[in-house]
Amino acid sequence: MSRTRMAGVVKAGIAVLTCALIASVQADDDTHKQIFGYIENVRVMELERDMRAKLDTGATTSSIDARDIDKFEKDDEEWVRFIVVNRDTDEEQELEEPITRTVSIKRHGKEAQERYVVELDLCIGDRLITEEVTLTSRKKWNYPLLVGRNHLAGHVLVDSAVRDTREPDCQ
Repeated sequence: MSRTRMAGVVKAGIAVLTCALIASVQADDDTHKQIFGYIENVRVMELERDMRAKLDTGATTSSIDARDIDKFEKDDEEWVRFIVVNRDTDEEQELEEPITRTVSIKRHGKEAQERYVVELDLCIGDRLITEEVTLTSRKKWNYPLLVGRNHLAGHVLVDSAVRDTREPDCQ
């Protein structure tokens, strides 16, 4: 087979694989995945505001910059009260949420850290996704919200070469 013919066969194969990948991403309207950048504005519905977020497929769980975390009991259930600071205005918002569970987070070169987990509604583009979020101080990190695989899986694809693809728009 000539090199020209071989190149044509390879290009055709790549085209078929690309079409198959696109078809699998757009399998049906209910599971259509949208592509977002690795940094996006994400609306935290409980706060009724947007936060800068890193979409991180390497992280299992999502986490939010929570301060003054205080566990308490309400209606015979464990709840947690915490403060979320708007980094642009220094405005503080207090949230109270039932504790879903507690997790132990392994950290490189440090002791494991116990964190409370709550469910929050995050709006990414037009996707409203309710999922677990760990509470921890993210003061030293660039982004107050980390959106992990638990929120992204089945809904969102992340393109690490882009950012700020669209604003949150959930009703």
